[in-house]
Amino acid sequence: MNAKHASATLQGISHKFHGLPCQDEACTGQSDSCAVAAICDGAGSCAHSELAAQALCRWIVCWLPDHFDELYPLDDDALVSRVLEAGLPQLDRTGLPRESCSCTLVCAARHQDGRLLILHIGDGFVFSANEVLSYPENGLFAEETYFFNAASAASHLRVMRRRESGSTSLLLTSDGCGDALYDARSRAPVPAVAKLCRGIAQHTSEEVAAALKRNLEVVFARESDDDLSLAMLWCDPPEETTRASLSL
Repeated sequence: MNAKHASATLQGISHKFHGLPCQDEACTGQSDSCAVAAICDGAGSCAHSELAAQALCRWIVCWLPDHFDELYPLDDDALVSRVLEAGLPQLDRTGLPRESCSCTLVCAARHQDGRLLILHIGDGFVFSANEVLSYPENGLFAEETYFFNAASAASHLRVMRRRESGSTSLLLTSDGCGDALYDARSRAPVPAVAKLCRGIAQHTSEEVAAALKRNLEVVFARESDDDLSLAMLWCDPPEETTRASLSL
C-alpha cells in the first residue's frame, strides 16, 4: 500500500507546571491494505487517564486495519457496537476502574481501494486540506465532552464513510491544536492545514513526524497551554515534482 503516516504529542505547559504527565496519545499504523491514524485525549479530571489514552490509541491503530472490511459494510449502530465491544476491554487492561479511563477518540482509516472510515467521540478535529471532515462534540458546557468509556458512548461515537477517488491527505488534532487550525467564521481549516497536507505527500514519514513535533513546540505551544497532539495520514497520492514546506 502506498501510504505515509506520522504523529507527535507535546506535554502542555499547564501539566508541566503542575507536575502532571501528558494525557494525549497519538499513533499511526498500517497493514498491507489499510492505513490508520488516531489521537486519544485523556480527561484532565481523571488521574492516570494517560494510561487509558495510550491503551485505546495503540490498540485502535493495530486492530482497525485488520477489521476494516468487516466494519465498513455495517450500519452505523452495528459498527459502533462492534468498536465499543472490542475497545472497552482494552481500557480494563490498564488495571484502572473503567470509570477512571475517560478519554476521547479521533480516528481515520483509509483503505487502498479508496474507502475512508472516520470514528470520533469527543473533542478534536479531522481535517482534509480544505474541509473539516469531523468536528468536536462538546457537552452542555464548552469545557465538557464525551468519552469512549461513558455509558452514553454508543450515542456519541460518530461514524463517517466515503470513497476517495484520488489521494487522501488528512490531519487529526486534539482540542489543543484544533482550535488554532479551524476558522470558525468560514467553518473551514486555516491555510496552514493545506500546507501540512501538501507537505506530507512530498516528505518521508520521519520528516513529517519531526516537523509535526517542531510545529507543536514552536507554533502551537504559544497558542494553548493544553497537551497537544497531531497525526497525519496520506495514501495513494499523485506524483509530485516539488517538495512543499512542513513549517507553519
